[in-house]
Amino acid sequence: MPATDDDELGPLIRREATRHAPPAALAERILADLHKADVREPLRPQRRPTAWPWLQAITMFVAGAATAWGIALGLLVMPAQEVMSDSITDSHVRSLMGSHLADVLSSDRHTVKPWFAGKLDFSPPVVDLAAEGLPLIGARLDYIAGRSVAALVYQSGPHVINLFVWPAPDENPAAPQLLARRGYNLAHWTGGGMQAWAVSDLNPAELQAFATLVRDRMATAESAAR
Repeated sequence: MPATDDDELGPLIRREATRHAPPAALAERILADLHKADVREPLRPQRRPTAWPWLQAITMFVAGAATAWGIALGLLVMPAQEVMSDSITDSHVRSLMGSHLADVLSSDRHTVKPWFAGKLDFSPPVVDLAAEGLPLIGARLDYIAGRSVAALVYQSGPHVINLFVWPAPDENPAAPQLLARRGYNLAHWTGGGMQAWAVSDLNPAELQAFATLVRDRMATAESAAR
């Protein structure tokens, strides 16, 4: 069969046509696009909004409120003895300032005790300790814990001892207990229907001895009065 024009066209194109190779950059770009099409970046799960910042803020608020409440409650329920010891110490310090140590200057208990008559709603026990080297030097009125009290002033060498006395809330006697406040020593006890606070810059042992002596003398005076 004779060759047709179509049969001769293919070999002619392959033999005579000019061939052009694609640029290297084009080939690299095509390969890169194919690679991107095949490799897909996995979808990252969306993170849920966390409540942690809110929980943290609430926790901090509650903790702060609890701390503030604890401090306030501690102040409100501060032991009565601590509040009282601070008031006693303040009165002692005030008495040493200026000239208000005593309203009546006397070492005679028979002068000091009657001086309180009409000034207080009770009769404070006044003991004489001059023989023990603790002379009474006077007395005054003072104001402690919202009421008027008797303040008896004794001396031990160069040391002043303020002895505050007023009725006890109950009849239960208690031995002297020692405390310290702002460089001063205090002794507190009850007996004979009275409560007493002694405060001074005496050392604890000497103040303890003074307190025990006064307590015993007051108990003796109460028994004699019955």
